[in-house]
Amino acid sequence: MFGGGMEGGMGVDQGKAMEASFKEFLARPENAAVVEKQQRKEVRQALSAQERAQLEGLRSAVLGADFEAQRGVAPFLRTPCLRRVVQSFANDPRGDFSAWAANPRVLEMLAAAQALLDSGSMTEAEMEHVMLAQLRDPSHEAHAEFQRKARRVARLPTDALVGALNEHLTERRKGNELYRARRYEAALAAYTRAAAVVEFVEGLGSADQAEVVLNRVAVYNNIAAVHLEQKDYGLAVEFCDKVLALDPDNARARLRRAKANVGRHQYGLADADLADADRASGGWPAAGVEEVRAALARARREGAASERNSFGRMFAQKA
Repeated sequence: MFGGGMEGGMGVDQGKAMEASFKEFLARPENAAVVEKQQRKEVRQALSAQERAQLEGLRSAVLGADFEAQRGVAPFLRTPCLRRVVQSFANDPRGDFSAWAANPRVLEMLAAAQALLDSGSMTEAEMEHVMLAQLRDPSHEAHAEFQRKARRVARLPTDALVGALNEHLTERRKGNELYRARRYEAALAAYTRAAAVVEFVEGLGSADQAEVVLNRVAVYNNIAAVHLEQKDYGLAVEFCDKVLALDPDNARARLRRAKANVGRHQYGLADADLADADRASGGWPAAGVEEVRAALARARREGAASERNSFGRMFAQKA
C-alpha cells in the first residue's frame, strides 16, 4: 500500500519536476549549440531512415518485376540521379512498376541520359536539373504525373521539426544579412537553401504544420524581394504567387507582385494587386502602397509618351 502510494504520487511529481528541469536546461543560452547539434542529428536520422525505406521499396519493386523490366532498368541503378528516376516508377498508383520499367520510350530516355553522363558531356547535377526542368514544364506530357510523384517530404515529430526549422532560420538570417548588404546572388542562394528545408518537411500536428507554412511564406517573400531587386520580374511574380497560394491575404506579396507587374508593363494586374493590398494591408504601411501606385502612374505616363514619340517619328518619316 505504502509502496503503491509512493509510486502513484511521488512518481508523477518527480516526472513533472524532471520535465521542467529538462525544459529549463534546453532554454539556457549556453546550451543552444548543443541543443541545435542534437536537433540537426535527429533530422538527419529521420531523413536517413526515410531514404533507407525508399531504397528498400525500390529493391522490392525491382525484384517483384518481370525479367524484362529488371533487365531494362539494371544498367541505370548504378547512377544516383537515374536511380532516383527509376525509383519513381515504384509510385505508380496501380503498383505497375513493370509498365514503366519496360517502356521502350522511357528506357530510350534513360539510355540517352546515361550516354551523356558516361561521355562527360553533362554532370549528374546538370542532368538531373535538365530532366526536372522538362518534367516541371506544365506543357510536358508527364508534368502532372511528375508533380504527384516527386513530392518527397519528411513528416517530423515536434522535436525533430524544431531542428529543421532552426536550420531554415539560420539560412534565412544569412540571406537577410546579404540582402541588406545588396549581395543579391548570395542572398538568393541562402534563401533557396532555407526554402529547400521547409519544402522538404511537414509537421505531424496542425500547429506544427502551421509553423512550417508560416516559414514557407516568409522565405518565398524573401526570394520574391531578391528577384525584384534583380529585375527578374517573372520570377518575382512566381514566388509571390507561391506566397498567396498559402496566404491569400498577404499584403507584402500583393505589393511585391504589383511592383513586378509594373516592371512587366502589366498595369491592369498591378492595379488589381494594389487594390487587394489596400484591403489586406492590416498593419502594412500605407506609404508602401502609395509608392507603388506612384510608380505605376509614372510607368503609364512614360509608356504613353513613348507611344506618342513613336507615332510622331513614324508620321515624320512618311512626310
